[in-house]
Amino acid sequence: MASVHFLCPKCDARLARESGEISRPCERCGAPNDVVAPPDETIIVRCAACGHDQLYFQKDCNRKTGIALVVLGSIFVPWTYGLSLLGVTILDYIVWRLVKNVIVCYHCQAVHRGYPANPAVQPFDLVTHDRHVYGSAPPGAEEGR
Repeated sequence: MASVHFLCPKCDARLARESGEISRPCERCGAPNDVVAPPDETIIVRCAACGHDQLYFQKDCNRKTGIALVVLGSIFVPWTYGLSLLGVTILDYIVWRLVKNVIVCYHCQAVHRGYPANPAVQPFDLVTHDRHVYGSAPPGAEEGR
């Protein structure tokens, strides 16, 4: 089922709305919000949480789990003669192929899960991210485009 995961603008609590679910106030602080997840099969062109139109896609992987797998593979290197790292690499590739993409908003970092891919949405771009976080890109960053 499609959903939107976002942070409460007042208390930064993690909130989620599934498609078809009505908007409701924050469960932690009671702050009102009007976030409604778009219906399933909707092509996402604007963020459902803030309305911003600059979005990117990424794999829906838990970073802490990925790091834990690499650490675990590294711990077993002396006993496996490095084959544990090869096993972690193969496992990582399999997970990368199986896990679907999510669409993320540059402005508020809301995550849109379960929606079809929008060909206009590109992968993460550090220059665009820096413009949103710091107000401008680092000097010389635009030259590589």
